[in-house]
Order: sequence, then structure tokens, then C-alpha cells
Amino acid sequence: MKAEREWPVKLMFRAVVFDVDGVLTRINSIWRFIHEELGVFDRARENARRYYAGKITYEEWAKLDVELWKGLRYEKLISIVNKVPLRGGAKEVVKRLKNQGLITVAISAGLSLIANRVAKELGMDYVFSNDIVVKDGVVTGEVVIHVKADNKDKVMENFCKLKGLRPIECIVVGDSLVDVPMFKISGLSIAFNPTREEVAESADVIVFSEDLRAVLPVIFKALGKTLSE
Repeated sequence: MKAEREWPVKLMFRAVVFDVDGVLTRINSIWRFIHEELGVFDRARENARRYYAGKITYEEWAKLDVELWKGLRYEKLISIVNKVPLRGGAKEVVKRLKNQGLITVAISAGLSLIANRVAKELGMDYVFSNDIVVKDGVVTGEVVIHVKADNKDKVMENFCKLKGLRPIECIVVGDSLVDVPMFKISGLSIAFNPTREEVAESADVIVFSEDLRAVLPVIFKALGKTLSE
């Protein structure tokens, strides 16, 4: 168990940054979820193997994955994405954070199809993710990458510059290795149901729960407030 963190008195948190898959939703990967729904997961697994072996870039991996969906009607893709359940308590968490004057942000290396839907349903302020290209209602097999597996910290830094924030004024809630770069530059990092030991070890606080509201006591303590406020 990690020692309880003491926050500098002058540190003011102004934003909370969330991962999407596995944190704001109950699935760990929108890519895998779609592959499984379409019956192409075995082919997609080979793409993943090549990426982790260092044979292709993240951009190439994403393109190969989306090419497996080429020709699919957009409405079919949306119907699949709409099956993804939100994490229990997520809506209340976002509402309570915004009531405290905090900016809420979603940064996902997944797809805007789900990230935008989640951000809208939860009432979040900003969302950054990757866009599938659709033409005449059909998936083209192309994808526009904004958030990679290794650049979430850069995306977060760019957001902070846009809003006049410092990364240390952000709280980050994530669950996987791709979130660790954001952990390192944030003022407070929370590993929510961490998927690997390295993720847990990289975070300031570890929270295990099926309900996202479990992070609220940690965040409110960092704000110097009680849950009743």
C-alpha cells in the first residue's frame, strides 16, 4: 500500500483528465469491442502482434484495424458503439467535479465514435480521440490519428496550453500503460482498476471499484474539501 500523499498547500487543481475505455466505460478497448462484434478479432490480433513487436507504427496499426471495417455502413458501426455501457457513477462524478469549478476532459487513444458519445452523455467539457473517415455513409478504411499509444502526455500538455493551465494543476484518472505518461506530468494521478502492475506503481493513488464514484473521496481530499460540499 502506498503512503498517503500530501499535496502542497499552493497546488490548485483546475482540471480532471479521464481515460475513456475502462474508466468512463465498462469495456477495456473500443477497438476490440468492434472487432469482436464484427467477427474479425482474430485478424486484428495479428495487427496488434506486429505493433507490439515494433514492426509497424501506431498509425499503421490503427489503419490496418480500420481497414477490417472498410465498406461497413456507418449506422451499423454506430449501433455497435451504442451497445457500450457507461461506467457506473460516471455521470455523477462529472457533475460533482464541474460543480466544483473543475474542467473535465476525456483523452482516449481509442475512437471518437465512443469518446464523443461518452463526453456528450456525461456533459464533459473537452474530448480528444481518433476519427474514422466516413464517406457517403460508408467506412472508407481510413483513420485520422490525434491520440496515440505513446503521446497522451503531449495531448494533455497541448490542452493545458490552450486553456492556460499547467499539467501539475490537472488530476488524471486512467487504467492502462498508455495513461502513465499523463500520470508523470499531472499533479495527482489515480490508477482506477489498473490493468498492469506498472500502471499501479506509476500512480499516486490506486482505486479498485466497479463504480467511478470511488475516486471522489481522493479528488475531494486533494481539493481540500469534503464530499458533503
